[in-house]
Amino acid sequence: MKKLLPFYLMFAIGFVAVPGITQRYGNVPKTAAGNPCLDFHKKACPPSPDDGFAYNGQSRSGLFYKGQTSTIKVVFYKGMDYHISVCSEDNSQVPFVIKDSKTNEVLYDNSTDNNTQEIQISNENTRHIIIQLTIPGELKKDIVKGQEGLCAGILIEHRRGDKTGF
Repeated sequence: MKKLLPFYLMFAIGFVAVPGITQRYGNVPKTAAGNPCLDFHKKACPPSPDDGFAYNGQSRSGLFYKGQTSTIKVVFYKGMDYHISVCSEDNSQVPFVIKDSKTNEVLYDNSTDNNTQEIQISNENTRHIIIQLTIPGELKKDIVKGQEGLCAGILIEHRRGDKTGF
């Protein structure tokens, strides 16, 4: 028991200290009060018009500056269809690219598809994917905390793919 006491003490100190550190050094706390863009993707990104798609927990929203590029890593599973829609608070056309994270192969680039803001894809093999989006506008070199930003989100939905063959 004496050997476990220092472990529990360090765990308790770390549990209390980490939230304070992230708030002080600018990471957005993951609370509704601290993140004005929480669940933006659920409210603003268009869901699939097709039946059977369900919300995927890998969907994300965030506060962005104009010109900022961001990536998220997701897993697309074998035999699933995915609907991906991207949206921003100012309703601008958000460029996004979907890449295979292992090979860095570009699987989709909406700039070659009339900057469409949503896509449906079928997945034959489980893959680790990177979705990279860039908020339109010019990125200012000296970003000041509290500078006005805008909400953007990626809504990911999934359903079982149609079975083909016997």
